[in-house]
Amino acid sequence: MKKVLFLFFACSMMQISAQDLSSMTKSNSSSSSSMIENLAADQVKSLTKKLNLNDAQQEQVSGLVVSQLKSEKFQKMLGSFGASKTMKSEGDSDQTDKIQSTLLSDESFQNGMIPILDEIQMIKMKTYIPK
Repeated sequence: MKKVLFLFFACSMMQISAQDLSSMTKSNSSSSSSMIENLAADQVKSLTKKLNLNDAQQEQVSGLVVSQLKSEKFQKMLGSFGASKTMKSEGDSDQTDKIQSTLLSDESFQNGMIPILDEIQMIKMKTYIPK
């Protein structure tokens, strides 16, 4: 009887642990996703000012920025910044500038912007691409 009770107790503890790990994984991925969304919003806001994007363009650029930030290249870069540094602090645009420089110098991002921007905006964007 004691063995059955012990087995029941052990199984229920494993179930509770598995639920905790599952909720931690979901929480971690949602926090990462919200961080990417915040970073993307900052990038779109900055690009809107620089390139004078309209609402439709902002929506398209937002999708492009999010997909770029989720890429392996940007995940490594964001990981190297550390979680505390990627969250924008008041008056600190250094990380935003680094992310934007990397975005603008990325060939796939540039190619993604071609159908979104008009000629004047493309010329303007090329002036912001780091050399």
